[in-house]
Amino acid sequence: MSSGILSIGASALNAAYTALRTTGNNIANVNTPGYSREVTSFSPQISTDNGGIYIGTGVAVDAISRVYSDFLGQQTNLAQASASQADSTAQLTGQINSMFSDTTTGLGAVIDKFFTQIQALSANPGSAATRQTTLSAAQEMAGQFNNYYAQLQSMSQSAQQQIGQEISSVNTTVGQIASLNSQISLAAASGQTPNTLLDQRNLDILTLNKSIGVTTSTQSNGAINVYLANGQPLLVGNQTFALTMGQDPANPQNVVVGTSVGGTIAALDPNNSGGGAIGALLQFQTQTIPNVENQIGQLALSLASQFNALQAQGMDQNGNVGSNLSPFFATPTIGVTAAPTNAGTLAASYGTVGTVQASNYQLSVLGGNYTLTRLSDGTTVASGALGGAGTNVQADGMTLNLSASTASGDTYTIAPQVQLGAANIGVALTQGSQIAAASPLQASVGPANQGSLAVGNLSLPANPSASLLQPVTLTFSNANTFTYTIGGGAPSAPQTYTPGTPISINGWSLTLTGAASASGGDVVSVTASGSSDNRNALAMAQLQGQSVLNGATLDSAYSTVVANVGALASTAQTDQTSKDAILQHATTAQSSVSGVNLDEEASNMLQFQQQYQAAAQLIMSANATFTSLITAINAA
Repeated sequence: MSSGILSIGASALNAAYTALRTTGNNIANVNTPGYSREVTSFSPQISTDNGGIYIGTGVAVDAISRVYSDFLGQQTNLAQASASQADSTAQLTGQINSMFSDTTTGLGAVIDKFFTQIQALSANPGSAATRQTTLSAAQEMAGQFNNYYAQLQSMSQSAQQQIGQEISSVNTTVGQIASLNSQISLAAASGQTPNTLLDQRNLDILTLNKSIGVTTSTQSNGAINVYLANGQPLLVGNQTFALTMGQDPANPQNVVVGTSVGGTIAALDPNNSGGGAIGALLQFQTQTIPNVENQIGQLALSLASQFNALQAQGMDQNGNVGSNLSPFFATPTIGVTAAPTNAGTLAASYGTVGTVQASNYQLSVLGGNYTLTRLSDGTTVASGALGGAGTNVQADGMTLNLSASTASGDTYTIAPQVQLGAANIGVALTQGSQIAAASPLQASVGPANQGSLAVGNLSLPANPSASLLQPVTLTFSNANTFTYTIGGGAPSAPQTYTPGTPISINGWSLTLTGAASASGGDVVSVTASGSSDNRNALAMAQLQGQSVLNGATLDSAYSTVVANVGALASTAQTDQTSKDAILQHATTAQSSVSGVNLDEEASNMLQFQQQYQAAAQLIMSANATFTSLITAINAA
């Protein structure tokens, strides 16, 4: 009898002791990352039959189990991947926003400074000092465009380095999970539940999601498999598949990330990467940076092309016009790579700069037709039949001229390089005297005119020749008829005058308004301007407020770039706040199930202490009973 009591007491003592150890372990790991609260589970031992009466034999310790919710764990992993991506995106876009927010020495400030100097030049075109200051302001502006591009490229290269670091971290963590898989499978085969190993594996999976979003599945032996968002495995059992990066074949400046399959990287889609820091870095490098480079590149190209067009129509301080003038700005050219077997040639130039896309193109000829494909999205942007004397193609802000010898099978790769607009813009002029501030020609009505003739618009060709400077005189014989002379030569045949209709002579076009005297004798003179003329400089100054880039002025175009960058950063910060809150909520929900509550553990500890003390007292009682029994037997 006493031995039965002693056995029951011993089992109770062991149960209380085990429960106290579990509680103590919980308390000890209250601040341990990834630790899941443990509980001891009990069951009654099999009762014995004592003459039809079943008497209990004590308690058995069944298991020490982790309190863990797979569902909440998965939710936390997803939230971690999203939050890490949002955190990285906010930090990365903040760098660009800081660069564009500089209103003192930033790009916007130097553009304003340049136009201020152009206005000063228009007010004093004969000043050598003003011309040199204007040239310096142009060089400063071009230098700041170059600097912005260099900073963006530096950010892109830094993103590549960070991707490499994150990949190294991912592969290390996957290796640790593979090792844990082996240990957990071995323990499971022995009928054990290795709580600490399971906690560590879950913590490693959470760490993995900080770098790249992953999903998992559990094998029957307790091992887990880990997959990327595109379904490619990183881990199957204890076999690892290394995450790697390589050059993007579509854009060698960028990298792709994925696992290698047959020597080829199964690249993650930057827009469907699963999250994590790598997801943010991929989007930043392949989308955010190129988009900003494209915007400032378009701005640089538009500004340069507009100034170069006016420069080509003007006259510099040395009296040079047309082909004798240097362009104001140097700009990138459209790159054309022809297949070696091509029969024809292709010349490419910028048309409407504001619509040029940041993509390469392929022009292919089949039969008597051409097709122009934008490679970034596979869109056919132009197609048609070849012309016998050559073919002109205009698409996406480019003008392409195919020679008459173009034949079926010819292919060309075309690179607009709009993203390099900010990188390659530079001042082509070397002296202030080379600025074509003057308009080559000026038109005036005779002081003795009797009619109401007035000079409207005088338009010049893109590259006027020196012969354009010859004086031209229009002499009206009546209200509707005039003749003209060039350089004092013989009069032309009679011409019909219609107010407001352009008059084209010697390469230029003049619009007159008003009426000539019916009695004749009115004259209009078109003569060469002096180098102190300022009309071309005035036209340059007016570019700041003219619609030159997709209907926007240069000022508003830059403001749009700044606003877009600011909105991008603001959206990223808002998303960061939201995703961090979701992660906090998921973590709290998981902790409410798996975390250690010290108040609860203190209560459990008191309960198990009392159980332990009671069990000890039961053993003492059994011992006393046994002693009394022995004493009674001895006395008999």
